[in-house]
Amino acid sequence: MLGPLRVTRGGVDLTPAPPKIAKLLALLIMHAGETIPGDRLVMELWEQDPPRCATASLRVYVSQLRKLLNQPGGCSPILTAPPGYILDVSAATLDAGEFEKLYEIGRVHYAAGDFALASDFLQRALEIWRGPVLDGISGSCGIESFAAIEEEKRLNCTELSIASALALGRHHEVIEDLMGLVVRHPLREPFYRQLMIALYRVGRQGDALDVYRSARRVIREELGVEPGPGLRRAQEAILRADATFLDTAGMAPLAH
Repeated sequence: MLGPLRVTRGGVDLTPAPPKIAKLLALLIMHAGETIPGDRLVMELWEQDPPRCATASLRVYVSQLRKLLNQPGGCSPILTAPPGYILDVSAATLDAGEFEKLYEIGRVHYAAGDFALASDFLQRALEIWRGPVLDGISGSCGIESFAAIEEEKRLNCTELSIASALALGRHHEVIEDLMGLVVRHPLREPFYRQLMIALYRVGRQGDALDVYRSARRVIREELGVEPGPGLRRAQEAILRADATFLDTAGMAPLAH
């Protein structure tokens, strides 16, 4: 799900091609292990404008999906559970679940100050991603909400991964990535702050201050406010060459 929808079994691609069936599968996976009412699936599949035959069409799509996903022996992972359906993924591996597991382990190591292990697990978590969440699946309220939540986790994981790299003294390694991140996420202040610190640590104080000026301009134009205290503190520390602050300024506080 962390990219275009893809389903495989034993190396065989089982991803459904018809858009509505692929979307149905995505919705079932998003709520794996839960009963999803048929009415809700209808509203999600047809995006608030279902045709009169929508309920009958849903039954057909479920039947086709069952045939596609049936396990050897005819056992289907899609169960009818009035008033809807439930997808059993107990025998499957979900990339979103794997990402969550690795991300959480990385967070634990980061909190313990073991930045080498944190970096390893966080990088492994990020490598699971293949693109935007459910790329190619037409949006709906449920899918867009799920995608937004997963994307926020990915950005938090990225921030923590860079913080681990900075803690390990890998300033040069993160500069290019951070330059791309501030362009793609121009209102996310932690990436600006980390880029400023990385540039300062490699002797590019002027470039670091240029990053602050650029961030301030964008934030003022888009939000009508000044940068937050973390970004302002980084600029002040660079101007004063505050080594004590700058040695730890790239670190990212963990949210509780």
